[in-house]
Amino acid sequence: MKARLPSIVLLLVGLGLAPVRTASADVHEIASAHYKLQFEGARSDAEEASRVLEAAWPAFRAFFGAEPQLKPGEKLRVRFYASRRAWAAGIRADGTQPPPTAGGYYWPPTKTAHLYRAPTQYFTRVLLIHEAAHQFHFLARTRNRQPAAGWYTEGLAEHLAWHRWDGKDLALGVLPGVSLKDYPATALKEMAAPGFDLASVVGGKVHASRPVSWALFRYLATGKQGKPLPGFAKFLRKMDAGGQPWPVFKQVFGRPGRLQPRLLAWLREHQTPWAQVFNEWEQTGLRGFRGHAGVVTAARLKRPASSVRAVVEFPPVKRRWRAGLLLHWTGSDDYTVALVTHGGGVHVDRRFRGRWRRLHRSRRPSPGATERRLEAVRSGAVVTFRLDGQDVGTWSLPGTTLGLALDNGDLRFRDVSWR
Repeated sequence: MKARLPSIVLLLVGLGLAPVRTASADVHEIASAHYKLQFEGARSDAEEASRVLEAAWPAFRAFFGAEPQLKPGEKLRVRFYASRRAWAAGIRADGTQPPPTAGGYYWPPTKTAHLYRAPTQYFTRVLLIHEAAHQFHFLARTRNRQPAAGWYTEGLAEHLAWHRWDGKDLALGVLPGVSLKDYPATALKEMAAPGFDLASVVGGKVHASRPVSWALFRYLATGKQGKPLPGFAKFLRKMDAGGQPWPVFKQVFGRPGRLQPRLLAWLREHQTPWAQVFNEWEQTGLRGFRGHAGVVTAARLKRPASSVRAVVEFPPVKRRWRAGLLLHWTGSDDYTVALVTHGGGVHVDRRFRGRWRRLHRSRRPSPGATERRLEAVRSGAVVTFRLDGQDVGTWSLPGTTLGLALDNGDLRFRDVSWR
């Protein structure tokens, strides 16, 4: 079998970059303090990607306790492509072959991270941080060599890549409130299945999926009331020095089989509380969310709820948008949204069997307001919607689910709470 240099691959649908200009995308080069970013797409997106990379650098440095030693004037290279085709061409131009199924690729010989655009803005950022984490990890800790365990290398990058970003401040290694790919639920399903053997995963006898790799690494990094398990730093040091996963793991944490029940119990308590009904949503702060779509979209609580509250912030420029709450959801073709327009109009609409039915329409303007307070309260089969503390209406709706909703906008919700 032909030997090849180590590489890191992220098996995610979506993201992109290329060293050549394409007919469909502008190419921007942005040099920041630590990175040289080549970006296909809008200039504003390139500038945001550059800010994300620079915001990640001090977080990477704090996590690894080291940073890449760059020569004077040297910057880490990141190439972001608009399409998979451009990404594959860029990787070939870098001297290697693109993996058949991947959205990102770190190539150690040229110290370059390649990636292409993901289906959502949040996962585009996840992939950007993931590949930058590989790059930083290899150059700061492993002498640019791949560690002996795939679950360790990928789990580490996945752990750091889950983030919160409000446009200025970046938090890495968080449990997201909502995501397109529900890693916690997927990992729990796999790890709770009969026959799952953590020892085989740790030793590399069976392939670990990305959700399982993420869950295992996150448990080691945060499983003691949000802090690393005892010996975690020693484990990282030995793995990054080329240690074999089974003896190193056993020496530091004990036999994996004994750890498995505790890991599973921890994972059950660390599940994402929200689910996307439609794209795209992300958590921007502890109680903040952002929704972005050109059509009706919603995020729902996974568990039954008796109430949900939120403040929706108006964008600085008046546009044709509507934002509000999800009053019920029993499926993708049976749900109800209560939406407020920029001018104060209130629309309550139910989607059922492929058609919209209007349940309510009124106007409740609030001159000069820059935000509106929203609340939905469920009592049995009855749901009440309130705007700025005043009842708008009550409807009999099935199910037990409440959530957030919007139509045609890029909007932020803050002070989100539920019970």
